[in-house]
Amino acid sequence: MAVKVGRGLVGLRTQGRGLRIFASAAVAAGMVVAGVVAIPAAAQASPQKPLTVTFTFDDGVTDQLAGQALLEKYGMVGTFYINSALVGQPGYLSRADLDMLSANGHEIGGHTVSHPDLTTLNAQEVDRQICQDRDNLSSWGFTVTSLAYPFAEYDAAVEGVAAHCGYDTARAVGDLWSPRSCGDCPSTETVPPADRFATRTPDDVESNWTLADLQAVVLNAEDDGGWLPFNLHHVCDGCALESIPAALLDEFLAWLQPRTAVGTTVRTVRQALGGTVNPVVAAAPAPDPGAPGVNTVRNPSFEDPVAGTDPGCWQGAGYGSNTETHGRVADAHSGTYGARITMSDHTDGDAKMVPAFDLGSCSLQAAAGHAYEVSAWYKSDVQVFFTLYRRSPVGRWSYWTQSPRLAPAAGWTRASWVAPPVPADVAGVSFGLTIDGVGTLTTDDYGFVDTPALPEPAPPGVNALRNASLETPGADGFPQCWTGAGYGTNTPQWTRVTDAADGSYAQQLEITSWTDGDAKLVPAWDSVNCAPTVRTGTTYALSVAYKSTAPVFFTVYRQSDDGVWAYWTQSPPLPATAGYSTAQFTTPVVPAGTRSVTFGLTLPGTGVLTTDAYAMTATE
Repeated sequence: MAVKVGRGLVGLRTQGRGLRIFASAAVAAGMVVAGVVAIPAAAQASPQKPLTVTFTFDDGVTDQLAGQALLEKYGMVGTFYINSALVGQPGYLSRADLDMLSANGHEIGGHTVSHPDLTTLNAQEVDRQICQDRDNLSSWGFTVTSLAYPFAEYDAAVEGVAAHCGYDTARAVGDLWSPRSCGDCPSTETVPPADRFATRTPDDVESNWTLADLQAVVLNAEDDGGWLPFNLHHVCDGCALESIPAALLDEFLAWLQPRTAVGTTVRTVRQALGGTVNPVVAAAPAPDPGAPGVNTVRNPSFEDPVAGTDPGCWQGAGYGSNTETHGRVADAHSGTYGARITMSDHTDGDAKMVPAFDLGSCSLQAAAGHAYEVSAWYKSDVQVFFTLYRRSPVGRWSYWTQSPRLAPAAGWTRASWVAPPVPADVAGVSFGLTIDGVGTLTTDDYGFVDTPALPEPAPPGVNALRNASLETPGADGFPQCWTGAGYGTNTPQWTRVTDAADGSYAQQLEITSWTDGDAKLVPAWDSVNCAPTVRTGTTYALSVAYKSTAPVFFTVYRQSDDGVWAYWTQSPPLPATAGYSTAQFTTPVVPAGTRSVTFGLTLPGTGVLTTDAYAMTATE
């Protein structure tokens, strides 16, 4: 199942029954004693066979507010089943909407954190999905006693978890008489239900239901009395299969309201079944973050069995208008399998494979304030980059950050990048190597490793620079770990050339027009991956092999401990040279409060400068 994720809030695409649930708490008055709220007993069947009708709404989509308004028009209330991770997302009810529903007498129920098929998850993930959702909703001030299973999928183990998490009832779908199915099924659920954790309903109300269908369900149920829960999703004119037009719902409620004369009333699930409010139960904890240096990616080489096209614990992700296929392939850096994404058409957006967006069984745990290296082996005929996602404490996934771009690679190449320190409000992380253009990306052997927030400075005499001879290509015309810099009004052009002082490649800078300012090639402006960490109180010897048609000089920058880059110092001018010469400069003593240093040989006017074989070494 592919998951399309933008850079802002995450929208999970699922198929089958509706997505997300909203629960509003319409609560009968009760007494709180020792942490338990006693709810008045449910109405008992009488000789006149009274019928209790309940309107339940799954997924908490915004068009259900039309259903809420119609219920209140006729003095009725409903139960809204909520996925707490989706509250406030585009197209879903907000916290303010839930507060309003509850204040108006509607019930808020649980529908899991993010609407997975619970029968496909391990026991710990089922526990987290059900218990954390109830905990989230309860922490927002709602009294949550009723659960609805996503996709109506459950088994005995899932029922047990629902009870463990403190729910009093849980709703399935089906097994009651419906206009087009289950002709020999009972017309109503019993009160109390035979199984409080698998309560029955007619089939989902769908866009092909008519007023006569709705009326028939009620009239058939009135013959027997008991409890009749309707299950609705969207309230709209044909926006989805599982929908009912607002005009039809209005007409049905207008017909239903006067049936109080024959003993038919509308109540919430909790009002209909009674029960107790159990204490909140903490969800099963996610695994601890790994120790420093330990790879915590599950199934990092895609060797575990697949579910559909996705390797175990992985899923396709992306966003935008593009056409892509993804899955496991027998093309591996190690073992037997890798994963391949082929993008055959692209307007915008991207695609990647990522550890599943779950609550901890497959997604990665990360300690606040720690920095993590993400890595993968890859082959690609287009540029790629790492995309990282973050999970909030309530279980909502969203875009976090991304790495610089990496050049195409015809053979297996290791990509790595150290992400920024993990913010305090991040409960989990997922990431993937990303393709955002027409082409093919094959990956294997992913890594996610706790690493020092800053590398140790290189010892004296050791070159502190990465890709010092500019041999590894990067993206956007620069070598990996290097970028163009400068200021002012001028026109620089950058070219990777084979006229090298060391190895096979060098970088050429040509300023074709100049009014003021300069340009230079420097190690990328970061604090972990490319710019070298330095020791304060130490001087550094800088050197570059260069050819130039004009005089040049070193420009040196420093990054403070709070992460801010600024100009530091520069060398005296160095002469133009037709053949390769070595430019050298020793910095002043690195001042206190400095984290990293970067530098470049600078061209301050029109001309051509070719550089290679960079070095930066601490003196004794």
